[in-house]
Amino acid sequence: MNESDIRTGVREVFAQVLATSPEQVPVDADLYDDLGADSLNKLEVIAHVEARFGCRLTDDEAALGNSVDSLARYVGGHVG
Repeated sequence: MNESDIRTGVREVFAQVLATSPEQVPVDADLYDDLGADSLNKLEVIAHVEARFGCRLTDDEAALGNSVDSLARYVGGHVG
């Protein structure tokens, strides 16, 4: 799986959890500040990403992965 596929998948998860389209989720937007998510949304994003990519993120990775780009980088470290 390449970096672009991972980024696309993470973006789709963000959109699903936030009930919007992937096009409405900029890859550099902060989940909280820019997209209006709360901590429950963040937990849902992490759970869906881990299930979709078959990986387990560390607590630090989960805490710091607040954008599509940052979370995709962490996922890439596990599946790439």
